[in-house]
Amino acid sequence: MTDRNCCPHEWIQCSTFTPAWVSAMPPTPVSPQPNPVTPNPVLPSSSTLPMCAPLELRKVAPRTLIVTVSIPAESIFTLPSNALEIKMIRKNLKLTQCRFFNSPPPAPCIPHDTPKLFLGGFVRKDIQYSEPARQTVNTVEGSIKDFVIDLPFTCVVDLGNLHGISPTRFSGQQEYEFSSTTPLPLGFSTKDKLMSGDMTEFNAVSQEFYNSLPNYELIYSQIQDMNDPLDRVSMANGPFEEGIFRTVQEKMVILLQLRVTFPNEFNPPPVHCTCQSQDQPIKNPCCPNPIFAALAKLLKCLMK
Repeated sequence: MTDRNCCPHEWIQCSTFTPAWVSAMPPTPVSPQPNPVTPNPVLPSSSTLPMCAPLELRKVAPRTLIVTVSIPAESIFTLPSNALEIKMIRKNLKLTQCRFFNSPPPAPCIPHDTPKLFLGGFVRKDIQYSEPARQTVNTVEGSIKDFVIDLPFTCVVDLGNLHGISPTRFSGQQEYEFSSTTPLPLGFSTKDKLMSGDMTEFNAVSQEFYNSLPNYELIYSQIQDMNDPLDRVSMANGPFEEGIFRTVQEKMVILLQLRVTFPNEFNPPPVHCTCQSQDQPIKNPCCPNPIFAALAKLLKCLMK
């Protein structure tokens, strides 16, 4: 190796030399690189919503309908710590979505759908449970813990054949053009002319309809639930009948009653009559009386 102390004439540059005009220049902007394209893009999440038949569709005003629906739901959740038992559960219903889907107007030779009501929300559950701290053969000592969880639910209500609901009006655009007559080039008769639409212009009439949505009001709710532990095991060194768990399976039935007010008056769905047999008294007012039915047939025969 060379001893640098014996070479006083050797010059060593401490750092790279940068001219002043280079330092004064602004930095060159770098265009961002496009995001890499994945060969298998992730599809958006989707699901098929359950259909719920309404328990009641009752017209209480010319534009107001009472909808009562029962929604079953099931969920599995995990407590943050071991639980000896659940002391109390406070439940509150939160409705976050209530959206009316009108069916398209009927057309010949095309199947006709029925109006739908999309419902969605969650149930807020405030769970108080006992967490064991220490135990003996005959005793268990613990503390009360609190856990809040939101359990979602969703449902689609079939409103049936509601008559008289204002149909959805569709926006659209119609194009039109003017006729144009131009002479033909060489090779055609001088008496002939090119008659067609004017392709040098674009004319259109656009129209938009602003449909009104119904007004919704939640007037009653009822929640019936059952909570069962899924991983309950016996407590070590504790009373033989005691156990601890963390995972809970919940089954609940949500009863909702909504007041739906439409912009215009409508008629309720038709009531299907179920008449009783002839040897029993007929109590259904929508079923015809057999005596009056026979008299009506007799009068028709006499009139002929």
